[in-house]
Amino acid sequence: MFKISEFSKLSQVPAKTLRFYDQLELLKPAYTDQQSGYRYYTSEQLLHLHRILAFKDLGFTLEQIKQLLKDNVSIAEIRGMLRLKQAEMHSMIQSETERLRRIEFRLEQIERQSDGLSRYEVVVKKVEPLMVATLKATTSRASIPGLFEEIDEYLTWNGISLPVTHMVMWHGCPECESSIDVEIACPIPRKLQDTARFQTKLLPEMTVASVTHMSRPDADTPVSIDLGAWIEENGYRISPEMPSREVYISPQESNKLRYVTESQMPILGAGFMQ
Repeated sequence: MFKISEFSKLSQVPAKTLRFYDQLELLKPAYTDQQSGYRYYTSEQLLHLHRILAFKDLGFTLEQIKQLLKDNVSIAEIRGMLRLKQAEMHSMIQSETERLRRIEFRLEQIERQSDGLSRYEVVVKKVEPLMVATLKATTSRASIPGLFEEIDEYLTWNGISLPVTHMVMWHGCPECESSIDVEIACPIPRKLQDTARFQTKLLPEMTVASVTHMSRPDADTPVSIDLGAWIEENGYRISPEMPSREVYISPQESNKLRYVTESQMPILGAGFMQ
């Protein structure tokens, strides 16, 4: 048997950690001298320790690892715990990816403000009434491409030819991480049968300030900052009655996740006060 200092060198695990594992009853020494209190380990316990370290590397807590290593835990239970950990990691990666995009968005915004420049040309125009199929969801911005695919399947099932233009109407805050109220819409030539998930509606006419740019539907875009500043500087007001829209016109050839996009902000002002 090995003293705890020897076992520590052999396993590359600090003695302090081994004592802590003993306290948790996660890895008990093979023998403890009752007079000196010295702990002794066997070479066979290296396998048990390596299993602990492997589960720890996968992100499990020590209490979870203790549960996993119990003799009565079945393979099905271990598989279930691993799948839960997998889902947890996917969710964390998505959350951190969205956070990274927001950081990049803010950095780009700061750079533009320090230059005193706007990269976008704003156009005021009237948008005609439009019949669309819609899908509402409260979700994260990263989920929008998946909603595009879902509404495409519904249109195909109803005999509508693809590709179609996708539109996102923002009923809530676009920066609200996983709780954004959005409505996906696609223009259609005729009314379709409504379902619990999809509806046909007629979007009303409105006057908008719009800009055309390149963007991804699953990532924030700094264009709204320029658009809001332009509206304020030119004496218009954002209409409180209508949601803003992003119309994804066509994907970029070299990157199908980037679209030629028209951002439309409904406005009120001289000439169209209602």
